Amino acid sequence: MKGVPHLGLSVRGLVKSFGKHRVLDNIDLDVNDGELFVILGYSGSGKTTLLRCIAGLEKVDSGKIIIDDKDVTDMPPGKRSVSMLFQNYVLYPHKTVLENIMMPIENERDARKRAIEMADELGIRDFLERYPSQLSGGQQQRVALARALVKRPRVLLLDEPLSNIDAPQRIAARRFIKDLQRREKITTIYVTHDQIEAMAEADRMAIMMNGKILQVGTPEELYYEPANKYVAAFIGDPPMAVVEGSAFGIKGYIGVRADDVSIGDGPYEGTVDTAEFIMGKYLVHIVVGDDIEIRGYSSSKPREGERVKFNILKYKIFSE
Repeated sequence: MKGVPHLGLSVRGLVKSFGKHRVLDNIDLDVNDGELFVILGYSGSGKTTLLRCIAGLEKVDSGKIIIDDKDVTDMPPGKRSVSMLFQNYVLYPHKTVLENIMMPIENERDARKRAIEMADELGIRDFLERYPSQLSGGQQQRVALARALVKRPRVLLLDEPLSNIDAPQRIAARRFIKDLQRREKITTIYVTHDQIEAMAEADRMAIMMNGKILQVGTPEELYYEPANKYVAAFIGDPPMAVVEGSAFGIKGYIGVRADDVSIGDGPYEGTVDTAEFIMGKYLVHIVVGDDIEIRGYSSSKPREGERVKFNILKYKIFSE
């Protein structure tokens, strides 16, 4: 149908348990063809297990995994046209860069030619005769990506791909992955616990918690319109303060972002618990009543224990 994107990957009713612990709880997920889709969640939320199920490295208890309209649920990993980049890259130290890249296609006649072409695309041709120990973290990442892409998979799975890269290199590495994904037009699922990474990379993203997907949308949709208080309390740095609205004459729970709190004047009053200096301004933690905490920004540093007035310019109401 015109205007409806083709699905590169579809997951339906996926369940996976280890013993009595249910790690994936009835997961439904659609990823568009050529989309960079990010799954964001805490450690232990089930993100990596979901990737491993899609790759065929874990057998599912129930549900379906469909790639390009083909049910691959019971297919072995090598038949799924899926490549997975693991968190620690898994480069073989006794093999050269060229040999590492060739591994998925080493039995094919044109393996060397394709590996060199992929190294060219990723800017690592000059390193082909080196060993992994002779490379930086960013260079090792590119080698691992080249190895994942050399067989031209339909779906690329990235498990915390920037976790082993030093902070100053991460911005460049994020940009590299996004540019590469756009150029190759590969349906990509990218798992991370880092919100900045997720927001920067995603076309769309999902929030995952305790084996369930809580919300799917663009980064902007999840940031401005969280579906529930759990997503609200997770997304953002700092995240929304989710508090009982009764302290402010509002029924239900409300979510308030620090950017939407004006400190210095207003109808509400609280006590400064602490103030953190963050990038040229102070993030002020204000306690209202016994245990309600609201956060806001101030250009000057208030004293701990000081009483301050503030106003809430905008908030979101949650029913539960």
